[in-house]
Amino acid sequence: MKTKSLIAALAVFGAIAGGAHASNLVVNGDFSEGNTGFTSGYQYVEPTSGALYPEGLYTVASNPIDVHPYWVSLTDSTQREIVNGAIASTPVVWEEDGLSTIAGQSYNFSAQAANICCNASFNGENDPSTLLFQLSQNGGKTFTTESTILTHPPGDAGQFQTADFNFVADGATDVRITNILTGQSGNDFAIQNISVSAAPEPSTWLLMFAGIGGIGVVLRRAKKTMGFRLKDAFAA
Repeated sequence: MKTKSLIAALAVFGAIAGGAHASNLVVNGDFSEGNTGFTSGYQYVEPTSGALYPEGLYTVASNPIDVHPYWVSLTDSTQREIVNGAIASTPVVWEEDGLSTIAGQSYNFSAQAANICCNASFNGENDPSTLLFQLSQNGGKTFTTESTILTHPPGDAGQFQTADFNFVADGATDVRITNILTGQSGNDFAIQNISVSAAPEPSTWLLMFAGIGGIGVVLRRAKKTMGFRLKDAFAA
């Protein structure tokens, strides 16, 4: 009976925990599929050596120095959008429209961004980038800024910051990232791990904690019962 109770408690906890980690609605948020699933006002180039000259270009790759000799080297294999910030205007860096968010449901948005300029061989000015993380729930007619990341050179190159916020959907959602600074020297950045997923409601977290407590009770009772059985066995 105790074993059945424990299995039931674990099953309930697993179902709740699974719901708390909903799938990502962004099609290619980890950029593992390359230059697909999103649009950009920047011009795409293939990730070859020196490809990100001049400003206003982007690629999808893992290591900034592979596409620009003055940028930092990142040794992990994470795919990311790598951008040479525009100087004449502020085009959209990344956008995905029509995410299937449901009216009245809470969602979490998360993304990471970093300054990537520059390595020790660069001696010029290093302008920052200001990235705005924005939502539209009226078909792209208006966007609201929900989070901002300001890259602060020098010294922070390659250090990723996280934009993270919750929102309640009115229906389908458009998501975009824009850089509003237009410096020519520096103003280079990378974006990775973009995610929009259903956020657990407070009641879900309460159920999860209750499930954890229930498992603890079952385990304590099972341990106590086993102790009595061992004592009886030795007494016999």
